[in-house]
This record gives sequence, C-alpha cells and structure tokens, in this order.
Amino acid sequence: MSRDNQKQRTRVALLEAAAGMVKDGHPLTVAAVAEAAMVSTATAYRYFPNPQSLWAGLAERSGQNLHVGGLLAEAGDDPAERMDAVIRYIAGLQFGDEPSWRGLVRANLDRWFEQGGSSAESPVRGETRIRMTRQVLEPLEGVLPPEVHRRLTMALMLVYGVEALIVTRDACHLEPAEATEVMRWAAQALIRAAEAERG
Repeated sequence: MSRDNQKQRTRVALLEAAAGMVKDGHPLTVAAVAEAAMVSTATAYRYFPNPQSLWAGLAERSGQNLHVGGLLAEAGDDPAERMDAVIRYIAGLQFGDEPSWRGLVRANLDRWFEQGGSSAESPVRGETRIRMTRQVLEPLEGVLPPEVHRRLTMALMLVYGVEALIVTRDACHLEPAEATEVMRWAAQALIRAAEAERG
C-alpha cells in the first residue's frame, strides 16, 4: 500500500471515530479520537492539531457526502419541485443527526472568533449549500432578471440548512416534521414571489 493511501486511510479512520463520538454525545478531543480510531495520539495530532480542525474535517466530509444530482434529475426542470426535493433530503439528513450538525455550527463560530471576528482570512463556511441552491435554480437562469435570480438564491439560503434547523427547533420549538414543512413552505413562497417579478 502506498504512503498516500495509508495517510488517507488514517485520516478517514480519525474522522469516522470523531463522527461516532459526536453522535454518541462525547466531547471531541484529539486524544479521545485517536484512542477511538486506534491511532497514536502523536499521529492524530499530525492530522488534526486541535478539536477545531477535527470539526472542520467533519464539515468538509459532510459537504462531500451531499449529492443532489439524482434528486434534481428526478424532479425535472420545475424549480419549485427541485427545491422541495433538496429541502426534504437535507432536512432528513440534518434532523437525523442533529448533534453532529450543531457541533459543526459551533466549530464554525469558534473559527470565526479565532480569526478576530472576520471571515476575510479564510472562509468559515464551505460552499456546498450555495452550490446546491444554484443547481436548483438553473432552470430560472435567463428567465428571471439577474438581480431577482441572485436575490432568490440568497433568500433560499435562509430557509434550509443547519441554521434553519436551529431556528425552527430552538426559537420556534417545532418538531422535525413540522420544521421541515415550514422550510418547504417558505421556499415555495420565495420562488413564487420571484417568478412574479419576471416582468
């Protein structure tokens, strides 16, 4: 086995151990993850020098595991159907593993504070959600005025994903099923409003 393959296997093992610990509600430390992955602590620190880097690795892994191409192909060219399929999919994943997703939010906030309250040094968040939203709205490119298309893209970012999960659960006190319905309804309302501005 090549050295690169071994390094990748070690990294994957550490991240899988970290994901399991988060799911079980255990604090995430590099030493504990190393023990769970049966990797030496010194080796683990070479891959992840602190808990924040572990969280960043988990966030990257989560983003890589989100594939919506098949959903969108099945939904066809109707942007409302496409958005609905994506929201149901993402909400199912996130409500099904709420502690891990909340942990990712915490890690992102920690990183923002470590950077002095700025996202200028390096992005605090990945681009998975905005990339998915743009894919969803591809049928409306050239149909909506560019400024309306952009505004709709940004507005939809507000009504699904982990921040929407936190708002619907903590501020609205909704159970996952109703929270998902609220996200879906909000997205449909935004799409209808944007389509009304076609001119």
